[in-house]
Amino acid sequence: MPRSPISWIFTLIICCAALVATADEGEAMAEEKEFPESEWPQLQELMEDGGAEAVVGYISAIEDPQRRRKLFVFAHQGFAYRDWEGKNLDALVTVVEAGIAEYLAQAETADDDERGKLLDGANIEAYNLAADLAPCWPGDELPRSNRHFEKGVELAERCLDWRHELEKGPAPFSMAWWALGAHQLFLGDYEEAADAFTKALDYAVLDAQAREEPIECAAGSDFSVLLNMGYLGLARWAAGDAEGETLYRDALEAFNGTVVGHPDKSDDAEFGIAQLELVQSRVID
Repeated sequence: MPRSPISWIFTLIICCAALVATADEGEAMAEEKEFPESEWPQLQELMEDGGAEAVVGYISAIEDPQRRRKLFVFAHQGFAYRDWEGKNLDALVTVVEAGIAEYLAQAETADDDERGKLLDGANIEAYNLAADLAPCWPGDELPRSNRHFEKGVELAERCLDWRHELEKGPAPFSMAWWALGAHQLFLGDYEEAADAFTKALDYAVLDAQAREEPIECAAGSDFSVLLNMGYLGLARWAAGDAEGETLYRDALEAFNGTVVGHPDKSDDAEFGIAQLELVQSRVID
């Protein structure tokens, strides 16, 4: 299927710069990545004819627990990143939350090792849904309202709890704090968003240092560090702090310098620019 601008941007999110799932998270339930492509026409027909409840009912009736998990993950990917008639975020939320509930139900009866993997599956699905609901992806024009941002806050907070329980490293914590801040930003909770982005930045710095990546606000520095600097600047700017605009523009300048002077990082930098400029256009009057 040809990629629309929306599906391209979400593929980029999953695979590289926007860091939906880091390697240590993704390894937890690696078999869930083996998507059953042949199932898509059936899932699409169910969604278009009977709605999200029909999709959930179909998957929930499958006897094999692993196949249920796999199909819920596949349904999330399909309904978030492909085109379908009547595409909307409320239906996506219904399907993905049923998938999260499936992971958690299976975790209740699993041994300790399997339980951790299942909790991680719920954690990843919750984070990805929070990212889907954020209105910051160039090319994604699906309607959003405060209920989607409130759901994003709820999902991000659950992710933070799970990441503490699972003893995750700094990158997953940076991602979860970013998700929380993104939704708080669009709810108009600018001070809370600035606090969340500060934590996201702090964790991004720790992760970059561990990977020996530069952390200054300069060309060639770590993508996640610069992105969170930009978001922090936007939140502070929206809250009335003039220094926030300076930080935002410094992050953009660093990304632009990366595009010119660091070809190996230019694609990520261009994505960072597009994302920050879109959010600025939607948040700052």
